[in-house]
Amino acid sequence: MKCFQCGAEVPPATLFCGHCGTRISDPQEATLVVPPEDPDALLQRVRMVLAGEYDVEHEIGRGGMAVVFKATELGLGRAVALKVLPPDLGLTVRAIERFKREARMVAELDHPNIIPVYRVGQFGGVLYIAMKFIEGRSLEAMVEAQGALPVPVVLYVLRGTTRALAYAHDRGIVHRDIKGANILIDRDGRLLVSDFGVALRAADVTLTVDGTVIGTPPFMSPEQCSGQRAGPQSDQYSVGIIAFQMLTGRVPFQADTLAGIMQHHFFTPVPDVRAARDDVPPGLVDVLHVALAKEPAARFPSTRDMLAAIEAVPFSEADRRESERVLRLLATGGAITKLETRALPPLPDSPTISMKPAAGFAPRRPRPRTRLVAAAAAVALIGGAAWWAGRAGGTPSLAPGRDSIVAVAPPLAPVEPRREPPADRGEGLLRMLTSPTDAEIFIDGRRVGQGALFDDTVAAGPRRLRVSAKGYETFDTTIIIPRGATVRLDRIVLRGRGSGA
Repeated sequence: MKCFQCGAEVPPATLFCGHCGTRISDPQEATLVVPPEDPDALLQRVRMVLAGEYDVEHEIGRGGMAVVFKATELGLGRAVALKVLPPDLGLTVRAIERFKREARMVAELDHPNIIPVYRVGQFGGVLYIAMKFIEGRSLEAMVEAQGALPVPVVLYVLRGTTRALAYAHDRGIVHRDIKGANILIDRDGRLLVSDFGVALRAADVTLTVDGTVIGTPPFMSPEQCSGQRAGPQSDQYSVGIIAFQMLTGRVPFQADTLAGIMQHHFFTPVPDVRAARDDVPPGLVDVLHVALAKEPAARFPSTRDMLAAIEAVPFSEADRRESERVLRLLATGGAITKLETRALPPLPDSPTISMKPAAGFAPRRPRPRTRLVAAAAAVALIGGAAWWAGRAGGTPSLAPGRDSIVAVAPPLAPVEPRREPPADRGEGLLRMLTSPTDAEIFIDGRRVGQGALFDDTVAAGPRRLRVSAKGYETFDTTIIIPRGATVRLDRIVLRGRGSGA
């Protein structure tokens, strides 16, 4: 027999490898003794793949494209947030390219209001980004707990957020998913923008598909709702929604369906924040009026212009210190006196625009581009509502700010449930890693993977396992795949040729 960990020869009756100390078991009985399986398969896989580099603790967030775990970087002993692209959500070439593009873009952004990236990696089929872990709370959590915020705090948040976005926009990067959940406040009251997971470089058109809606519905611009390309003005609109939410305690557009929210973005005027409270400065009202315009061309020419308009609103040094104090308190779970706001007027149930032709005139045939935009909007509204209904498991409903990405066209592939060993078909599952990570894995002479296998289906019975890589000795042994069971080989480490190990 050979040790599954280091590949060294071991006598058949040996329980432990004399070279590396790994416990060995008889292939006729089982394979290896490993720690019990964690209920969360992705968490277990990340822990296994990144063992030795990171101590992965638990999941702290989940979005449309990635799952975030809290971990400790063992080499430096610092806390990090690991953003991982789950393989079961579709490791397509497109998804991998989008994830890598995000990593490259975020790594380029060096700004005090943007979360820094420490490391980007791909190992054992797991794509991950290691970022600074922020001890604090999201703006979304603060507004949910506190309601409307004082005007100086609103201005403080708007200044930090817009500075970060103006910096990114100057470098051709659009966030496309600005919302309270992606604005974090640390325990010192500092603001950081996170999650450029659906960010898009303005010059990059290779991964954009017409008719795809990306963003979070209550914060999406009208052009995003219709599947058009998002630009800096789309982020401006989302910042305007956040400002409205901070001033009133709620987003301006709410509905029972995704289609209803999109309809409001298209047609319903944004309520006047002064209907909810009287202390909003006129300059801030003007900023919201421009940022929340339905047409992108009616918004600020650049986000630098929006930042200048926000910074023109009176904001003293005392306001800054008080805002930081309030945010420090809220970031640590504290509370301030809740502000009383008036109820906003109800939204129309079915916001539409009547387009009756004038008497004596036949309706003009729409131009091709007009038909394309209208079709994209229709697909977004109808397909989006159907997708949301299916996702909710019945009646369409929406919890604002919860989902990071909505892909309407083409439709989302269903997420596969966690795989169980297919006992009824005489098969089992095989889970293993290799070192080096580019080693090729063969079962009975057939190439089945590279670097890692995670619950791959294998016919039950004795199977020849071979792992090979250029410059390394080939690992070749026989394993037993029990019917209806998962065989876990942990990590197979190949010895370098001529190493004498």
